[in-house]
Amino acid sequence: MFCPACGNNNVYGSQTCSKCGAALPASATIPPTTVAPTTQTKVAPLIAGAALAGMGDRAIATILDAAVVGAIYALVGMWAAVRWGGVTGNGFKLYSTAANVTFGIVGIFGFLYVWLLEGVLGATLGKFILNVRVRRTDGGTIGLKQSLIRNLLRVIDGIGVYLVGFLIAIFSHLKQRLGDHMAKTVVARSDSGPLPRAVAVVVWAAVIGAAFLGAYRLHPSAEAAAARVGRVIRAELGTDRTPDYEIVNPSNEFYTDTPRIVCVGKVDGVDPGVSIKMVWIADDTGGAAPPNYQIDEKSFSGGDEFSAYLNSPTNGWPAGQYHLEIYIRDKLAKQVPFIIKQR
Repeated sequence: MFCPACGNNNVYGSQTCSKCGAALPASATIPPTTVAPTTQTKVAPLIAGAALAGMGDRAIATILDAAVVGAIYALVGMWAAVRWGGVTGNGFKLYSTAANVTFGIVGIFGFLYVWLLEGVLGATLGKFILNVRVRRTDGGTIGLKQSLIRNLLRVIDGIGVYLVGFLIAIFSHLKQRLGDHMAKTVVARSDSGPLPRAVAVVVWAAVIGAAFLGAYRLHPSAEAAAARVGRVIRAELGTDRTPDYEIVNPSNEFYTDTPRIVCVGKVDGVDPGVSIKMVWIADDTGGAAPPNYQIDEKSFSGGDEFSAYLNSPTNGWPAGQYHLEIYIRDKLAKQVPFIIKQR
């Protein structure tokens, strides 16, 4: 501190000047104070006064919604398996038509479920249970258009079991996945109270329970499943077939020098493991073979489309009346007559 009389620089706390002996001002004896630097606290963003939903809550809500879609899959899959084949002793396995119908119906249901519920109510059942809502970034309620954009982009966000959406969200200031960025939406907490959550839990449990109960009632007994024969819905003859089971030169009349006769067909309501047998028979060849002579027999399984062929004998086909018998579970399902004639 400096002496006001002679200007000498004295040690802080001195009462008199060390050079001239003059009294130093009392205020000068008070040591300067040090002001601690202030720190800034990062405040979590609020949407219309509500905090953003945590990633954990959003993940649990997604799992709850997936359970609803899974229950619908069980119901639709069982119905399709009963209708087009695929019922097993403990459930079902989906192939071909049954698989296409099931995945189509469940896919449409899953999209309508998230689109309509979020667009109209702001939340799916899973989000209601976790007490979170989808809102616009300005805090307003979203509509069907924004919900449509948000949920169409699930095809990208959902890659890698929603790994893409998760990575985008955790590096986003408002925890927005790609669909939220494009639709200008966020997922925020809700203060709607316990009643909506309780109703959502009841509805969620009722939907899942009803779907599984329906699937259980649709499932036939093992004996009933084994008794289902199925039917042949298509059987065509020709001289060849394409890789996608289209017949070439379709006809029921052939010549004695035709090198090969091919049958292409399709069955309905037949489980993939069921054997289908095809028997070629010469009814009347004018003495070249005994009446109702069995020429060949072939069996196959594993799909709803099939093909079989019969090669010409060395000396050509005897002219006459023929037919093809198709058996499912050793029961005659269809006969296809044809004739062979001279040119």
